[in-house]
Amino acid sequence: MSKSAEDSDGFQKVKLKRCAKNKPTKIPSKGIQLETQEITIDFDKVLKRIHCAVDDIRLANYFEDVLKSVSNILQTRNVVEIVCLGLGHVAECNISRYQLALLLALKESLKPDKVLVHDPIFYKSECELLTKLGLQVILENNEGNYVISDKGPTVVYFPHCPKQLTNNFLWSNWGPNLENCVLICNSFSSLIDNQPSRILAETVPYILKIQPHTTEESLKNSFKYTDIFNDTAIHEFSKENLEKLDSNFWMKGEKPTYENTEEFITSLMIQKLNI
Repeated sequence: MSKSAEDSDGFQKVKLKRCAKNKPTKIPSKGIQLETQEITIDFDKVLKRIHCAVDDIRLANYFEDVLKSVSNILQTRNVVEIVCLGLGHVAECNISRYQLALLLALKESLKPDKVLVHDPIFYKSECELLTKLGLQVILENNEGNYVISDKGPTVVYFPHCPKQLTNNFLWSNWGPNLENCVLICNSFSSLIDNQPSRILAETVPYILKIQPHTTEESLKNSFKYTDIFNDTAIHEFSKENLEKLDSNFWMKGEKPTYENTEEFITSLMIQKLNI
């Protein structure tokens, strides 16, 4: 949590997502009870903007690169599901809107059985909007602890999400079934290169452990808005690589916990959020 001073109304300001249009989110101080605020959405206007963004994505070389990379991993296998966490406020934020557009373009191309989305900061009206777009909204904040299907490939899309969420996802799926995961998120290699191994081992050990056995394809940041998909990579956990690992590698401890971070929204925090 931020160490900034409290407002006069007893709140602490915490910046949740890097987006120019997002307002600082306020986490209530201890003892203050609040109800979740809501916004009114002009659905026709917002849907029109989203569809325009999808058209932009479809025509972009960036999407062509993403689809080619994912298709090369899938080969002839059909996608069972797409899971997307951390879109942010899709009704207000241009970055979030284009990240949603990429998700919708992938849905259209890959034709999965279902597409699931979650962000603990979604407004109720945004959940309704996403449902209108044919997406299933996960209401519970599982902090990235989603277990993928063992029936076939799952495309997992974490646009600019905190590394703790990705670490939780890996912990939840720790085992050979990761071969069924195609993970689109911030580059593992970039994270490893830019932070000391000692710190990563303490904070995100599952990313650190799996990275040497991951096939990563960095995506050229060629989209016209360069702050939307920067540092994004596609990560494959191939059966060939995973079969080389013995059973000891897959041993895991208790669910990870995190301290001294304001970027990762836990389920306990979201109970107190005033959004």
